[in-house]
Amino acid sequence: MNLSQSEVQSLLDNELKSISDASLIHQIRPLLITPHRVEREWDYGEERRTYPCWTVMAHHMTNSGIAYCNQGFGPSHPWGLVFLSGDMMGMGLKAAWFDSFEIAFKESMAYGW
Repeated sequence: MNLSQSEVQSLLDNELKSISDASLIHQIRPLLITPHRVEREWDYGEERRTYPCWTVMAHHMTNSGIAYCNQGFGPSHPWGLVFLSGDMMGMGLKAAWFDSFEIAFKESMAYGW
């Protein structure tokens, strides 16, 4: 299912509302970006398969971010740790995809930076 930018923003807003730790929200807010769609390669199954992933957070110092994708590892694990640029622009491993934005952030390189 293809999503719009506003639908992804709404999903992210709901995730942020579920985070009760104010200090965590304080770390996250400056890193949030307007969701933008990036076609990312799926490394499993059909060769050259891509899925639309919406980058919602960027930590430029580590070239990393968090994306939302309801395909591939989604819908069960739709929040993934991704690279923002370079040779590793695919969806990566299942271990980098989580069921909530909060868990993805806590596993990201930006956490505690």
